[in-house]
Amino acid sequence: MNKKFSTTQFVWGVSLFLALFVNLPIIFLQLPRLEKSGIAQLDVLIQVLVCFFYSVFFIQIVYNHSKSSHSKTKIFFEIFIIFIVFVFVLTTLNVLIIGLSMKMFPTVLMRGILIGLIAYFFCRFLIETERKNEILLENEHLKSENLLVQLSSLKNQLNPHFLFNSLNTLSWLINEDKGKSQRYLQKLSQVLRYSLSMQEHSLVPLKEELTLIDSYIFLLQMRFGENLKVVKNIENIPLQIPPLSLQLLIENAIKHNIISTESPLHIWIESNESDKTITVRNTINLKQNSGGTGIGLVNLNERFKILANREIEIEQNEAFIVILPLISY
Repeated sequence: MNKKFSTTQFVWGVSLFLALFVNLPIIFLQLPRLEKSGIAQLDVLIQVLVCFFYSVFFIQIVYNHSKSSHSKTKIFFEIFIIFIVFVFVLTTLNVLIIGLSMKMFPTVLMRGILIGLIAYFFCRFLIETERKNEILLENEHLKSENLLVQLSSLKNQLNPHFLFNSLNTLSWLINEDKGKSQRYLQKLSQVLRYSLSMQEHSLVPLKEELTLIDSYIFLLQMRFGENLKVVKNIENIPLQIPPLSLQLLIENAIKHNIISTESPLHIWIESNESDKTITVRNTINLKQNSGGTGIGLVNLNERFKILANREIEIEQNEAFIVILPLISY
């Protein structure tokens, strides 16, 4: 409805402009008599109204046929008919009502041709503008679909990595301590349930992600004990984050660094409300051949580029630091 309404407004506006434009000489000639002569007022009114309706019908014919598969011959025939009707009606009104002679017939023809030419080009402009808008909308739709496909692919690449490492940890605990393995399995099921439930979500509240991290840290500390120290300093910020983002960073720290009594691993998770970011920082004591593929951080960065139009920040000096942008609702 809005599109039709705006198109109608455009057609009427163009038609009124054309009607006034082609009749400017007549309006100027009649201007001195407009206040005193009713015939002069009627003359101007008739010229403008007839030209206005002629322009409206002309544009509608060209515009409507552009949306259909009608032949050019049919369009030309209908334009010719509306032109003949315009000339006949305006000439008749000029002679019978205004009292003009047939000598005005050529001016009627010229006005009809001029209106037709200008109206045609205005109409083509309207058609091309609509086509460009349709192409832009289609491109935006395809872009959105492509982003969703990319996002789904990236999420699916993260989850098998998480599951593989979790099962390895469970297998190790079963051999080490069956009592602990039961508690571990309970927490692991909570983490996996969260992971599965988040498959259809691109973003989750930060609070939910932190609940996952609490369970995940519990699992890790059952294995590493005092050799793994995690400190959280998180403000209650009503923002969102891609699911499993923090879990991935903690997992990477575990994967690449030595964790022992002599070299405990420290991880700090801190939020910054003013910058709307969350920072994960860990000490560095790399394992041998722990370079890895880097696909985890690359995929995580791609997710943030798609969802937040921002990239993650990575710094490495005395500690390894990853800064994640948080996303508003």
